[in-house]
Amino acid sequence: MNPFVRLPLSNLEALRSGFVNGPLKYEVTKTALIGSGAPINDADDLVGFVRARGYPPETLAAMVEAIIETRRHATDVSLSQTLVVTGPATSQTENLKTGARFIQVVQHAKRELMLATFALYQGDRILEPIHDAMTLNPSLDVTLILNVARKYGDRTKNEDILDSARQEFAKNWPWPQMPSVWYFPESLNLNSADRASMHAKFVIADEERCFITSANFTEAAQKKNIEVGIELSNSLEPKLLSHYFKQLMTDGKIERLL
Repeated sequence: MNPFVRLPLSNLEALRSGFVNGPLKYEVTKTALIGSGAPINDADDLVGFVRARGYPPETLAAMVEAIIETRRHATDVSLSQTLVVTGPATSQTENLKTGARFIQVVQHAKRELMLATFALYQGDRILEPIHDAMTLNPSLDVTLILNVARKYGDRTKNEDILDSARQEFAKNWPWPQMPSVWYFPESLNLNSADRASMHAKFVIADEERCFITSANFTEAAQKKNIEVGIELSNSLEPKLLSHYFKQLMTDGKIERLL
């Protein structure tokens, strides 16, 4: 991914000046980038990107200008942020339902749908909207990321735990058309001090809308528990979140279960 895209607008504007009239007009180095307004933590990525492509300063200035104009247009369109809360109703607020927002985002997907959850229970009810979307659109690419856990003190072989997880998922997904299902291998680490969980809960539709929530894929979480989440659209976040998990898959940090 182009590292210039993730920079704040103020840094981009400073770098544009550096490419047009400043030190970056003559040579793109880490020192020159930082001196022209690049964040220190991003400087190495920026240098690597520029050197790998060999772009001249005028091309880099035009690229940065295009990013700035795109960012300003996105701001004009206005970032859409929607708070989603499940819990007891109060006299002051309307109670929004997590489950309803989940279905809305799923139904938005036309090309791809990525979902993640820490816990899955009664999946034949919770996941049915995903199955319906796949039935209506057979070309829909659906990726589901699950937490496959090793219990404390359990020394069972990884493959045996994964086989059990596959059998359990079959109970939660009783339909013939399957999504691709992934898991986080570090959740099976025999060393409890190094063990980690796939604890994220989200839904991303077409890299355009993402719903990030505390709610697991359980009926209680979707309808009864006190849960808080936010839906984002008209912003870079859905694409950035999707690309992060896709890169984890590419790098082998997340592996295929089914």
